[in-house]
Amino acid sequence: MTYDIFISYRRDAFESANLFATRLRALGYRVFFDVETMNAGKFNEQLLDVISKCKDFILVLSPNALDRCADEQDWVRREVMCAMTHKKNIIPIMLSGFVWPTEMPKGMEELCNYQALAPAPNTYYDLQVKRLTGYLKSKAHFQTRRKWLIGLSITIGVLAVIMLIAHLTYMPVAQHVADNLTMQTQCMNDLAHISTTLQSELETYVTKYKTSKNSIDKSEQKSLMLKTIQIQEHQRDALLKTLKASSVSVNGIYLPLFWMHGISPADLLICDTYTESLFDDLQSQIDYYNGLLESNEYTQLNMRMAKINSNIIIAYTATYYYGYLQMMTHLPKSTYKMFYEVSPNWHHLPKAGIGWTDEEYERQQKLLADETEKEMAQLEMILAYSESELAEQEEKLRQLEEMAGEVQKRIDTMDVINTYILRNMQNH
Repeated sequence: MTYDIFISYRRDAFESANLFATRLRALGYRVFFDVETMNAGKFNEQLLDVISKCKDFILVLSPNALDRCADEQDWVRREVMCAMTHKKNIIPIMLSGFVWPTEMPKGMEELCNYQALAPAPNTYYDLQVKRLTGYLKSKAHFQTRRKWLIGLSITIGVLAVIMLIAHLTYMPVAQHVADNLTMQTQCMNDLAHISTTLQSELETYVTKYKTSKNSIDKSEQKSLMLKTIQIQEHQRDALLKTLKASSVSVNGIYLPLFWMHGISPADLLICDTYTESLFDDLQSQIDYYNGLLESNEYTQLNMRMAKINSNIIIAYTATYYYGYLQMMTHLPKSTYKMFYEVSPNWHHLPKAGIGWTDEEYERQQKLLADETEKEMAQLEMILAYSESELAEQEEKLRQLEEMAGEVQKRIDTMDVINTYILRNMQNH
């Protein structure tokens, strides 16, 4: 089998690299991600052949990932050098905490000049994958799979019979998809409600906390806020159980039927994954709020970051909602009953419905994606500013420590002089 993309990584970046590989495969890319044969000390020479035949080379950079690359036998170095030698499209992905070394390993000096993905909060993989696909030279292969399904369906008589049976049973399967899409959308609406509730409660709490001068009142307010977060977290867990019980996946034999009705098999296959990723984003928001309460650092920057996190979650829920409505539009109208019963209560989702054109749904998704890009850009600016401010404070602290050291030296010198003077006075 030939591959489009090779992913190189250190062991401590396995989880992130695996998630990128999974998302890219779901989008139709052929990704080489070896988790078994790349053992330190026993480099598999066949990997170099795979790299030479790929179009894209993704390098996942965890903190200090390049430290060992000075060793010519280091397997990450060998992979990178092979990719550079064969002039592959190299895309470094910098994870949180990674910085380019002051002195690059010999032969790898140009690596930091390639177009790279900057560090981002760990849970926003969907946006990172969207950016990543824009850098790739490879193309997804779902179109090839669709043509293969069409050709196979009209050439084999036995398959024609199977397809006929599938047609007869399509309605209950379509009803299953429609009902579970509705249930998942209900979960997204409830999740957005949790996110906005948490953000509103946090802002109210911080206002009261800053204006209160009584330490006992502050302690009680913090306890109430922690309890609120805990309650919302329990609601999130309950929603996640509902989501997992509402899988949109169907038997593979029905995928060509859905495709013929205008529903992409790829969308059905990764629908559950995308919805579940929203719960990871919400958990990240909850963890961030807990961190704020623990540190009591309610600065303007930290509060702005909390607001942006919530805004991104709301934008994601709206984006997926438009995608789900687009799929619903291609399902039989007789399957819409549950949707019409519960959708009037979705107050945290856009006022949209079934029946728009694919182009309009996609246009709305693009508008939301652009909005999310802007929010992410603001988040990255805040993170960059925070790091710069921290470095400035550390430099000021270092200078103060140096001044304190000089003062201490002078005090010590004066002590010696005073001791000498006292001794002379006593002798006289």
